[in-house]
Amino acid sequence: MNKKLLVSALSSVLALSALAGCSNPTANTGGGEPTQGEQTLRFGLSGFEGVFDPILSDNVYDSYVCSLIFEGLITNDPTGEVAMKLADHVDLSEDKLTYTFTLKDGIKFSDGTPCTAEDVAFTYNTIKEPDYAGPRTAVGAAIADIKVIDEKTIAFTMTDPSPANLLNNFTYGIMSKEHYAHSSFEELAALNDKPLGTGPVVLDGWAAKQYVSMVKNENYWDADNALKIDGVLFQNVEEDAILAALQNGEIDFCQPAAKAENVEAVDGMDNAHLVSYLANGYTFMCFNTTRPTLSDVKVRQALVYALDRPSFLQAEYGSDQLVSLGMCPISPTSWAYPDVSDLNAYSYDLEKAAALLDEAGCVDTDGDGIREMNGEPMHLRWLVYPEATWPGTLSGMAYDSWKQIGVDLEIVQMDFNTVAATAMDAEPGQKDFDIYTMGFSLSIDPDPTGGLFDADAYSAGGFNASGFRDDRSQELIKMGLTEFDQEKRAEIYKEWAARQNELVPTLIVAYRSEIWGINNRVHGLDDIGVYTDWTQLISKVTLD
Repeated sequence: MNKKLLVSALSSVLALSALAGCSNPTANTGGGEPTQGEQTLRFGLSGFEGVFDPILSDNVYDSYVCSLIFEGLITNDPTGEVAMKLADHVDLSEDKLTYTFTLKDGIKFSDGTPCTAEDVAFTYNTIKEPDYAGPRTAVGAAIADIKVIDEKTIAFTMTDPSPANLLNNFTYGIMSKEHYAHSSFEELAALNDKPLGTGPVVLDGWAAKQYVSMVKNENYWDADNALKIDGVLFQNVEEDAILAALQNGEIDFCQPAAKAENVEAVDGMDNAHLVSYLANGYTFMCFNTTRPTLSDVKVRQALVYALDRPSFLQAEYGSDQLVSLGMCPISPTSWAYPDVSDLNAYSYDLEKAAALLDEAGCVDTDGDGIREMNGEPMHLRWLVYPEATWPGTLSGMAYDSWKQIGVDLEIVQMDFNTVAATAMDAEPGQKDFDIYTMGFSLSIDPDPTGGLFDADAYSAGGFNASGFRDDRSQELIKMGLTEFDQEKRAEIYKEWAARQNELVPTLIVAYRSEIWGINNRVHGLDDIGVYTDWTQLISKVTLD
């Protein structure tokens, strides 16, 4: 969540300081062969970018690497409740503003140096630096003061009391103050090739679009949760080849697209089995509302009415057991999900779409079949990445149906990272798109601060690329952050969700299940679930 781009946003990588008494592994950025043995867990995937820094990464696959190399103060249990990690315990002041963490005994980084409260303070102070432009800006803004009490104790005073503070702000990996010392973010970025954390693995090597190799941290401080295997290998495998790689034993597990045909394929394998669950996230379609043609809510609503999403879901996924129509930016897995009767499903209706465009003053004045708005033709550019099939399917259907209502759609294909750079990483006013599609995995807490719908996250590197701002929505976000009664808080978020459903700056396309194909030689990963990612299970993994 913490926000992760599920496809989400993404972002690059590595080598490691010497382990005490061990050789110094180096990052391989130019190719070559990864370290691999019989006791290496092999993850098949495509799309890692290589930002293996816990305060800079925003790609789900890079975040997996960070979760293995680094550890945060807290984590969560399978029910989504707070659980301790590096912290032994945390105390909250009476005014609910100050969290005082006491660290566990004996924590050390993989080079053997101790991890203390000074390192924790350094990590969060780095996020708070004025030049910080990463995806954790909301975390820095939420923290008013950091005080190191002693080497094991640190206090964070928040700007506002909020029930979301713990899970939203204190799960990020802790960095070594000595190792990551920097005078500029350029210097910090240069250390991407030298990640140093307290986690159970260290980086052994990597090659762009090929692999990331991690080996067991022989110096790991938590003996009870040390790796039982030799390491973890990320192997780049394109989506159309990933199930064959699983069946052939080339990889140990993967997350194929949640389609009926993929479920059937894994179920039919003698050497693998399937794990599935409803994800805490969604796929989305973002409108650049700073563009004159998309600033009018009636135009955005018209485009959604002219999109046959039920047919898309059937065509792309082949089963309503794996996917459902997206309604609002809160997952059905959340306690804050609203009653669907309060939401507009935008059922496919070309006549209604055309009428809304007429009301918005978007009409065809010259008879060429393309409407104009403010004298400009309704020509829209939709950025589509090929690493997954669904953006192409959805945009292809839109091309046909929008043409019938007088909208000219240009589908622009870019790789995933280029789409992310164009839509999210660019400065406000320089985000060169009309529409783009991705997926977003949500935090356990439904607070949308810093997410796709938070106007304050409209920035270079921020997740809200739409440029949309609605005062009532921002007011509700702030109300939800300060309400400790969960029932009242749920009502606030339900109103907020319904408002996004009406104003549709970003369309929630679908809620999807996640499916995993796991080789039968792997034990310990079957507890993957909506609030448990596989990296949280790594200490339990054994291999035949």
